Amino acid sequence: MDEKFILNALAISKKNLGLTSASPTVGCVIVKNQEIIATGVTAKGGRPHAEALAIAKCNANQLNGTTLYVTLEPCFHESSDGCCVDLIIKSNIKKVVISATDPDLRTNGKSIKKLREASIEVVCGLFEKEAREINKGFFKAKSSGLPYVTVKIASSLDGKIATKNFDSKWITGEKARLFAHYLRSINDAIMVGANTVKKDNPMLDCRIDGLQDRSSRRFIIANKIDFDDKLKIFQTTNKIPTSILTSKINALQDFTKLTNLGVKIIFCEEKNNQVDLKDALLKMCASGVNSVLIEGGKNLVTQFLQENLVDELIWIQNKKIIGEDGISAIGEMGFALIGDVLQKFTRQELREIDADDFVSIYKFEQPWTNNRG
Repeated sequence: MDEKFILNALAISKKNLGLTSASPTVGCVIVKNQEIIATGVTAKGGRPHAEALAIAKCNANQLNGTTLYVTLEPCFHESSDGCCVDLIIKSNIKKVVISATDPDLRTNGKSIKKLREASIEVVCGLFEKEAREINKGFFKAKSSGLPYVTVKIASSLDGKIATKNFDSKWITGEKARLFAHYLRSINDAIMVGANTVKKDNPMLDCRIDGLQDRSSRRFIIANKIDFDDKLKIFQTTNKIPTSILTSKINALQDFTKLTNLGVKIIFCEEKNNQVDLKDALLKMCASGVNSVLIEGGKNLVTQFLQENLVDELIWIQNKKIIGEDGISAIGEMGFALIGDVLQKFTRQELREIDADDFVSIYKFEQPWTNNRG
């Protein structure tokens, strides 16, 4: 029965994936006499927490002797609406089943200890892998100070993202494009390079019916800021927060036209005459971004791969073949020997989207994944 109800909580937790900002999305189920009497999921923006919302749906008599299932250890630290572990103890809940320990050092095992000291039975680690996968951005951010980085590539069968004339509409089909918009909805942020903004004039929003409110924060990496302020991305900053990450060398430049439109300019360290991507990620994470989707272009994707900053690669391919004169998805990596090439990844999934498109999902080996909080 514990497995059944914790799986329910895990399914509920996915409801607000991408909407809880710096907080994890947590699912909670309260059970009495083997029946669910209340559920909760972390609210948009991260508050209230799932446990508080579920408990608020019950009266004191209903809660007495119940079992609470939650996908992440209840918070221990004080906040504006109190901490969840104290709320659980006050509610006379007799048993708590937890999927994963909270990696946040303010909690990290303290709530489990406090619950047991209050004579509440605690079961921990049930479907931990699944819970960590749902909140992989949160776990990485707390372990490393960096957001979880996913690179998304949409290409032809031979790995081209455009013809030699930079024509790229549409390499993949409609269902594949919807999948790409879904990826935008579940990440805290989208990142592209300056050339992608200038050449493609993208909106970088989520255009799936019913999910438009899940459009992620937009970040542009720009070594030089020379944008046309009439570009679509700058005309919608009142709806979707938009930032430009640039090097400190540009600090004296006049950004009035862009800042008047609501664009935020973030100054980063410089590395090899370019924006230091790791420093950019650190600053994004400090602003509440736990996960970022890199959507191009080729130079930015290549640089992320070269600097070993990628956690996951999602490659959507169509059956089209463009040929050698097309624009490659990945640029020069500089490898001279096969033994030196990038190979620190494993394919997790291969899936058909439709008759013409398929997606491969790869995970990269990163040091933070061994940190269990």
